[in-house]
Amino acid sequence: MSKQEFYIGWQDEMPQGNRSFLRKVIIAVFVLIPVIVFITVSFQKPFSDHQFEFGTQTELTGIYYPEPFPMLVVEEGIPEGFSNHVLLVGLGKFGARGILENIESEEAGLYAKQVTLNGTLIYGDGVTLFELTDQEGSFVAASDLEIPVTSEERWLSHKTLTGEILDAKCYFGVMKPGEGKVHKSCAIRCISGGIPPVIRVAQNGGMSYDYYLVKGEQGQDINKEVLPFVAETITLEGESYTQNGWKVIQINPSTIQRNLAINEQLYPDRSTVASLMPDYGESRQNFCTYPGR
Repeated sequence: MSKQEFYIGWQDEMPQGNRSFLRKVIIAVFVLIPVIVFITVSFQKPFSDHQFEFGTQTELTGIYYPEPFPMLVVEEGIPEGFSNHVLLVGLGKFGARGILENIESEEAGLYAKQVTLNGTLIYGDGVTLFELTDQEGSFVAASDLEIPVTSEERWLSHKTLTGEILDAKCYFGVMKPGEGKVHKSCAIRCISGGIPPVIRVAQNGGMSYDYYLVKGEQGQDINKEVLPFVAETITLEGESYTQNGWKVIQINPSTIQRNLAINEQLYPDRSTVASLMPDYGESRQNFCTYPGR
């Protein structure tokens, strides 16, 4: 009959067989843990390198245009490699259109004037945005140009695009992640508040992206109409053109089609969308949950 080793905790020494077994287990654990951590991290999608210069205000001077969304075309003050066609947004979850309209009422119009604004830069993937952090107080000065400059607009073609509708402010720097299911409720609130909706379209197998501002068939804002489709993979079609450095697509929201094969996995319950569409008429104090807001 074979004699098996048996270890009792109060014994001075552990039997050789037990020591050998435990030594192998401990070594294996210490080897496997770093390997598992490395493999897990390697398969995670990295955060974007988009930036929000929170706490640092910058002064930009450029030509102001209200369409397709309020923007400033500047010559300097933008980080190298990013667009000088700067999309303007408001503080927190609000667009800049209302702010600029209030300023225009005091300044007898801003269209195609040289305007100086103070605010916070947001930039990523070649795109630049500018938060009017002090709202109407962000306005510094405006003056007429010696030679008037008209809005740039060039029609492209009828296009069919497949991608995800994002809120431009969060995606290009304020929130990480600023896309997909985890950001859906925030994106709905931001677009509801006037942040420009953008459809992101993958190029080169997802190695790069094109971005189109989404407008209605007559060029009107359709933020509320696109809310049910935010953060989902959808297909839309319409007339595409460039205006003031941005690609734009004008669509009929009723023709937007969901990619059901993908979206049923991501969003099995759509009943909560309506509850995520707040009424901003009572207060302007709903802000994104980035630091300090």
